[in-house]
Amino acid sequence: MKKFASLLVFSCCTLLGFSQMPFTITSNNFPEFGTQNYNGPNNFNGVKLTTVASGDWDLSSYNGSNTAVNDYQIETLLFYTQAGIDVYLSDFKNLNANLGYLLDYEIDFNLAGVFEKGIYVPQQAYTLSAVTGNPLDSLTFPNQGAILPSGRQTMKFPATYNSHWNSQSRRVVDFNLSVAAAGLNKTPCKHIFTVFRTDSIAGWGKLRVYANGSASTPYDVLINKSAQYTVDSFFVGGAPAPPTLLAAFGITQGQQTGLSFRYTAFREGHSTPLAILLFPNNNFLTPSALYFDTDNLSTSAVDNLENQDYSTLLFPNPSSANVIQLQISGKLPSLSYYEIFDVQGRIVQSGTTNPNAASLQFEMNQNLSNGTYLLRILDDKKQTAITEQFVLNR
Repeated sequence: MKKFASLLVFSCCTLLGFSQMPFTITSNNFPEFGTQNYNGPNNFNGVKLTTVASGDWDLSSYNGSNTAVNDYQIETLLFYTQAGIDVYLSDFKNLNANLGYLLDYEIDFNLAGVFEKGIYVPQQAYTLSAVTGNPLDSLTFPNQGAILPSGRQTMKFPATYNSHWNSQSRRVVDFNLSVAAAGLNKTPCKHIFTVFRTDSIAGWGKLRVYANGSASTPYDVLINKSAQYTVDSFFVGGAPAPPTLLAAFGITQGQQTGLSFRYTAFREGHSTPLAILLFPNNNFLTPSALYFDTDNLSTSAVDNLENQDYSTLLFPNPSSANVIQLQISGKLPSLSYYEIFDVQGRIVQSGTTNPNAASLQFEMNQNLSNGTYLLRILDDKKQTAITEQFVLNR
């Protein structure tokens, strides 16, 4: 008897519905970022991903030669590690299509979520001859760093379907500006920019992408819908930069940059998104780009029942008491955690298990009402090992 064979035949249809319930992202199943490799199809006309509950999306026909890499590095500078910073990502802060500077985003993983909690700007210098015509004019940045009192939040723990969060965070970057025509000679300046971001888990279901010449496993995913933009302000010598100077550089006071509208599909146990859809505006209708993970894909079913070498029996079921018991026979999987869901897909009880026990006992919370529930047992990698439906009838 395979692991699902202990369910009564008349409940199979209900169980299939349960198996599609959204999972929950927590600090335990969302590892720190590392190197993320993506493939971007050359042609993604016709891509459509409507965020719904219990969706079934197939992007496996899209493949191409475009690539993208996010290379997150482990932070070692004490200034940041003492503030809880775990990794950093080097990037380029664009002020317009032709002007910007290098900076690192310092990222903290904690029990509340993932936050960009600091910035680091290495020493750098740029000639402004292409703008001013004077080869002696320059834009220079001293080496600097800062911990942000309120960081940009990119993930909330716990997060599941209908979770939402937002953040607003301000940054200050010092630089020196030399423009002879404006009477500026290494004049101290500031770029102050505030990042506004909103996120919501707007959909869940199954998603396939291209993998090694065929369709990947239909992965359980949560679709995060995010919108982000930055408002820029500039100060020269302690005063707002004059409009004529800003116009010469093709920037404006209070301009919005870094606009980002995207759907990001997350799997349980992976912080690298399975797929990312970028949109040109907040209508979220026709994507302008598509990327999907290339390093962590499978083309075989994750929960292939024919390959299970153990069976389970849950009793009593229905239960008229506060205790249910799960008996496991055969090759014992490594079990570490359990979750109990109600019919709306909400976690109503959770905890740890004895990883070496062939018999597990679960005492129900007194406040659980009569009805149908799903018991999910997770292994030490936070992957689903066993699911069982049961009924409380006390």
